[in-house]
Amino acid sequence: MNSGFLGAATAAIMSFSMINAAQAAETLRMLMPWNQTSAGNIAVGDFLMKTIEKDTGGEIKIQKFDNGVVPPFEQLEPVMSGVFDLHYTNPAYHAGDTVVGQIMDTVVADAEKRHSSGLWDMIDKAYQKRNLKLIAAGPSTGFQFLLRSDLSADGTLLGMKIRSNPAYDGTIRALGGAPVQLPVNEVYTAMEKGLIDGTAFPVHGVVSAKMGEISKVQVRPTFGQGTALVVMNLDKWNKLSPDLQKKMLLAGRHFEEQCLKVVADIAAADEAALVKQGAALKMLTPDAAKKINVYYNQAIWDQTIKNGGAEAEALVKFVKDNNLVYTGPAS
Repeated sequence: MNSGFLGAATAAIMSFSMINAAQAAETLRMLMPWNQTSAGNIAVGDFLMKTIEKDTGGEIKIQKFDNGVVPPFEQLEPVMSGVFDLHYTNPAYHAGDTVVGQIMDTVVADAEKRHSSGLWDMIDKAYQKRNLKLIAAGPSTGFQFLLRSDLSADGTLLGMKIRSNPAYDGTIRALGGAPVQLPVNEVYTAMEKGLIDGTAFPVHGVVSAKMGEISKVQVRPTFGQGTALVVMNLDKWNKLSPDLQKKMLLAGRHFEEQCLKVVADIAAADEAALVKQGAALKMLTPDAAKKINVYYNQAIWDQTIKNGGAEAEALVKFVKDNNLVYTGPAS
């Protein structure tokens, strides 16, 4: 047979196969609570999509929907019910439905320890009770305080009104401040007008949120860590082939191992940008700096046990008993 013809035929067959594969690819509808104003979370979401598509060999494609479709704190139910297939989020956004995911904020970032200890499977089972399958629970960057002016004279937040949410309340009180509950979209104006002295805020996304325009101090050290959580509608999961399920879990593991770097690079750039805008880095007192992660973890545990009952209490106990407690970024 003519080698040129054979080559052309082979190319045609390969092209036909690729077209069929593309046609056979399944599209999952992914819901997330952020839009383009949250640069770090969008970058991590894009990384998740690429990881899934790569590790499934293109068998799964992702169609993304943001908080313009469903409000951030109302997104878990439409995923549980199957309106959407996949959900990339932070567990704090669905604390009204379940608090188990928030416990991961207090757990060491190491993916191997999270899995080999059995904790990952416990969290998975808890979500399956809500008709959700855990795909990934990766670490994200932590949090900081941004202030309109300097720390108090004693080097803490003593006497300051600090915008908060329930996850931050205990830490703010431990540092002498008064938590003020405000929606995120009201923080800029409240700080600008002096209605609050500062805000707790993730360490990434401050530039896209224009916080450098109203902040004079970035308090250090940062504290806690976030969780990049990925869950899937359980009914949809059960319809996937065993091979595709295996590939999805592999993608989830790869995401867990690499997602922190994606957002950490943005956080480092944001910190430098705010310094350039005039927001100095100021350290808490040595004692407060040493204890800040203890304050944060305890606040999360108190909140989750109060709202999650025996289920949450058992998970918190497991984290403590198995030396899985997050104590700060790896040096």
